[in-house]
Amino acid sequence: MLWGYLIFFRLVTLTIFRSRGTFARCTPKRFLVMSIFVPVLFFGELLHWIGFLLDDLFFRGYRKVAIKDPVFIVGIPRSGTTLLHRVMAQDSERFTSFKLWELLLAPSITERKLWTLVGSIDRACGGAGRSLIAAIDRRIFGRLSEIHKMTLFDYDEDELVLGPIFSTVYLLFPFPFYEETWRLVRFDEGIPPAEQDWIMRFYKACVQRHLYFHGAEKQFLSKNPSFSAKVDAIRAHFSGARMICNMRSPYDTVPSLLSALYVAWDMFDNDPQGDIFRDRVLELADYWYRHPMNCAREWAQDRFVFLSYDDLRRDLKSAVADVYTKLAIEPGPQFAERLSAEHEKAKSYKSNHRYSLEQYGLSASDVLDKFGYVFERFGFAAEHTADDE
Repeated sequence: MLWGYLIFFRLVTLTIFRSRGTFARCTPKRFLVMSIFVPVLFFGELLHWIGFLLDDLFFRGYRKVAIKDPVFIVGIPRSGTTLLHRVMAQDSERFTSFKLWELLLAPSITERKLWTLVGSIDRACGGAGRSLIAAIDRRIFGRLSEIHKMTLFDYDEDELVLGPIFSTVYLLFPFPFYEETWRLVRFDEGIPPAEQDWIMRFYKACVQRHLYFHGAEKQFLSKNPSFSAKVDAIRAHFSGARMICNMRSPYDTVPSLLSALYVAWDMFDNDPQGDIFRDRVLELADYWYRHPMNCAREWAQDRFVFLSYDDLRRDLKSAVADVYTKLAIEPGPQFAERLSAEHEKAKSYKSNHRYSLEQYGLSASDVLDKFGYVFERFGFAAEHTADDE
């Protein structure tokens, strides 16, 4: 806890006293946003730590929970990781995953017990509280949902559970300091081993808490594009882990990723500094493409699989079944029927997210030059067409 808050106070100090010349320009909008965000972050994470301490008093059995053969979905953002995660999470007799409300409001067992009790009381009284929360949920996440569908009541990226130790890559938006938060983008190489171990032990304890609450017999399922930078750390800290790495043509992912991150960047009124932010995002994409490809050879063949976005969109049912076969995962008894339903639903899906390379000052040749190794390794078409965006 102490080390996490030391990180927090350093980030706040940089924001107040050393933001000149950085992405964290001081504008009226940014000042207003940070004036709300910083206290909410401070006290919110403090409440989580109270929950963690109560866990160790009343639910200490979570420490004995074994994490058996967890499955991690990684890969470059915008490559179908969300689709795959939410489909596999339908195999609920086998898997369990964090939902967004657990990540933001209740990472501790104590908090989950409390919120579950509140939910039971609300249902008994007619569900007015749930309706209010749903309305707030739509208001808060409405803008982001065009890019990445978010709701408190659905599964999401458990990178967020690292918030209480202020070591989540998402802090690069409110605290965009290259030497402090951007190093998390290159976790396996950018974070010293002792700090890596501290972060991963905290994450592992959060997974144990989750399994303690939902059932120790379940298999943990995680989805985080940001964990593309943690492939080595996952292999070191999770015995028996399985890894699914999604891949998609850079012609699709690069402009889509830039579009998505610019939305989050703009929420804090950060300074794009011309092409500098774009180039930072290209560094991120390069590492999150390249690092899993380099690490894959260290994994057993039945523990690591690449999955093409094209295969996932072309035939969801066959693609997911193939992943299960390659990783020797036995599906739950109801999953075949649910997978068929998701397959039919996916046929009619069409994204409303619109973007192009040109709007970010990039050409097809720029992308091909930087990510040529991806096109070559996975056979993506080198010719660029408008349909690729």
